[in-house]
Amino acid sequence: MKLFAFPRSATVLRRGGLLLGVLACLVAGTAFWRRDGIDTALVANVRKGELTARLATSGTLRPIRSITYHSPLAGREVEITELVPEGTRVNEGDLLVRLDTTELQRDLQRARQEARQSNMELQVAEIDRQEAEAAVKGVSEGEGALTVEEARTRLQLAQKKVDRLRQEYEQLKPLMDKGFITREELSKTTDALDQAEEELGLNRRRTGVVIELSHPRDRQRTTLQLAQKESQLENARARTRELEARLRLLLDQIQNCSIYARQPGMVVYEEYLNASPRRKIRAGDRVTASQGLVTIPEVNRMLLEASVSEAEVHRVRLGQPAAVRVEAFPDARLTGNVTRIGTLARASADHPFDDKRFDLIVELDSTGVDLRPEMTARADIVVGTRSNVLLVPVNAIFERQGKLIAQVVRPSGVETRLIDIGESDDVLVEVVQGLREGEQVALTDLDRAAGAAAPVRTAPATGLRKGMAGNGGDVLQPR
Repeated sequence: MKLFAFPRSATVLRRGGLLLGVLACLVAGTAFWRRDGIDTALVANVRKGELTARLATSGTLRPIRSITYHSPLAGREVEITELVPEGTRVNEGDLLVRLDTTELQRDLQRARQEARQSNMELQVAEIDRQEAEAAVKGVSEGEGALTVEEARTRLQLAQKKVDRLRQEYEQLKPLMDKGFITREELSKTTDALDQAEEELGLNRRRTGVVIELSHPRDRQRTTLQLAQKESQLENARARTRELEARLRLLLDQIQNCSIYARQPGMVVYEEYLNASPRRKIRAGDRVTASQGLVTIPEVNRMLLEASVSEAEVHRVRLGQPAAVRVEAFPDARLTGNVTRIGTLARASADHPFDDKRFDLIVELDSTGVDLRPEMTARADIVVGTRSNVLLVPVNAIFERQGKLIAQVVRPSGVETRLIDIGESDDVLVEVVQGLREGEQVALTDLDRAAGAAAPVRTAPATGLRKGMAGNGGDVLQPR
């Protein structure tokens, strides 16, 4: 397409007058519009305004928090008897799963019988300990002590008897020498003294046996018996405590076989690991504690897992607001904020040679929309706001030979200009250099439509943005 250039008004005056020049321009402009057939609907004005720059990204919804429930019976296989339907919205405290407790009830009955028997054995052990304790006390303070005391008393009496007879003998012997008594009378005293001395020796030996042998042995024996009875009593107590703990455990397990929600959310079944091919859990399956039963994602608090390219990550900051749209609910308008930006870029496993991207997390504000995990959503992140800037529609900007251009529609023709752009959103783009307020730009590539590329009239603008996708003449896509 050729660009039409007309002489300035002063030159027209010099060649024939102002009026003739103006008429010539009007006629030429009218011929141009008629010749090219430009529809006014495909022309936009360059205007000033406010631009809210947005960065679009898409990803998958995930719950911020979810809880997976398992069987509470470690080491035991149990059957599922009741299961809340998948997809049900539950509140905290609602029943999720009920497990069969038949085997637990039988174990509970046996444990109760064993506990009763253990309590009886505990009582017998307590009585035996008391008897052993009484025996120790009897040896130390009762009959054993009395036996020792009696032996000592008998020894003392025997000693006194010997002393008395010896004194009597000493008194009678001088009397016999003087003839006051006969030898037979003295012999009686002598015999009594000998007998008393023999009884004293016997008592002395008996007392030694009681004090040094019998009593210590009895005390040792009764002390050992007491220690044995105390050990038996402690074993009986430990057994009783163990059975009582088992009873409490069984009661708790029976109660926990009814699994209730600890938070509100939506019921999602887990896969049954023992099924081939894999399927989701259902009533009648036998499960262990390692098998997940149901997962409750907190669907009222969701986040969007997305990513952003290396070229755009510098525009994203924590806390930036985002407008989120979910494909399943096109009329819903959700909001959120950027809460995490990946530290390292990563390449796609399926396309390792594509541009690397950073993980991006947008946390959604609480909403009443029936969101589900794994739903596809798009987030428009507000990366900046510009006031009083020149704006044109994004489809008025084209790329030609690596340079950005706009086609300015003038009464005298179409002028192709190099431009420099700033921020953009889905609709408008900021023009930093190359256009003026009030000018009109074409929304289609007129040069491509005409089958030729017109020369660029203005000098190249500085600071053109790099990395724009597309071949010459392609419409600039919002970033």
